[in-house]
Amino acid sequence: MSPDDTKEKERLRALEAYEILDTPAEKDFDDLTALASHICNTPISFISLLASDRQWLKSKVGLDINETPRSISFCQHLLLQEDTLEVKDTLEDERFRNSVFVTGGPHIRFYAGTSLVSSDGHKVGTLCVMDVVPKQLTEEQKGALLVLARQIITNLELRLKQRQLEKEKKQLRATNEKLDEFVHMVSHDLKEPIMNISSVAEWLQEDIAAKDYAGLSENLALIQERAAAMYELVQGLLQFAVGQVKDMPKEKVNVRALVQGLLDEHSAFPEMTTHLSPDLPIFTTEKVLLQQVFANLISNAFKYHHTGQGHIWVDVEEAAKYYTFCVKDDGPGIPPQYHGRIFDLFERLLHGSEKAQGSGIGLATAKKIVEDKGGRIWIKSEPGEGATFFFTWPK
Repeated sequence: MSPDDTKEKERLRALEAYEILDTPAEKDFDDLTALASHICNTPISFISLLASDRQWLKSKVGLDINETPRSISFCQHLLLQEDTLEVKDTLEDERFRNSVFVTGGPHIRFYAGTSLVSSDGHKVGTLCVMDVVPKQLTEEQKGALLVLARQIITNLELRLKQRQLEKEKKQLRATNEKLDEFVHMVSHDLKEPIMNISSVAEWLQEDIAAKDYAGLSENLALIQERAAAMYELVQGLLQFAVGQVKDMPKEKVNVRALVQGLLDEHSAFPEMTTHLSPDLPIFTTEKVLLQQVFANLISNAFKYHHTGQGHIWVDVEEAAKYYTFCVKDDGPGIPPQYHGRIFDLFERLLHGSEKAQGSGIGLATAKKIVEDKGGRIWIKSEPGEGATFFFTWPK
């Protein structure tokens, strides 16, 4: 790409940032255009924006056209000239004498224009005046034209900054909502590991009472391991809550080992049988996020099984750019009318007892993480036929 091509692409990006092309007429601009005609004593004036292949008129006086091909516009010459251009008599200028606007209506004989220069130095358009007779602007008129052009750019820049402020306000609101969700996420996702640590603490007390020092050593190691896992979880959740997925560190993840570790935490369900696909991959991703999705889906599969003596399967299908993971159980299933609701924050479904209702946060957390990664999550289930949760995860 040549320097000229690069410069033109940057110029077009500056123009697009204003979001002004093809917008309706506005009094703020129409007043400036009318003032240009009045000051320069010309029947024609307009504000033009120069796109890649056309000249579009944001405001105009004395013309009934909205745009022209850029290739035949007078204003295109300002992209190559200085910031101002005056043609006293178009019939005496070889660049313009054969123009369709000179040889035909409106039979332009005089043209003067000044560039609209963005804050980063790009010429995005022009403010022009025209007449059907030859003439010359005074220095005062030329100066006034420059002032009006600067006022047009000021208007565009203010609008751009206003949109940026609105975007920042929206992002701030979203961040605050995200922080609120984080509070609920932490209370939900830390409940289970805390209960696990509490259980191990009870085992320690039993070991001490029985003077079982071998068991005491094993359980101390287990409580340290679970405390370390919970610390990693807290750090990851905090980073997820206040940052962006793209900013989180990635590491090589053995998905089979990750899932097995989560299954091992459910030792309170010894009669549940688990099945792990041998195809579960090893790949580089944000470990803590993937872990949280699996943790919520696996926890639900154990927690909501109606008999406590069933099966849980974890499988995967590989595509070119993503994996589709699934967590399947043979529990009571979920009626189709609830499939869309179960991913909503605080949405809870009765699973046979008040204790099994849950907080309604786990699946909302999983959905948020998956969608922030650019994937999707869904369920297939019928009453009495178990439930299978699917989610996609980019490679």
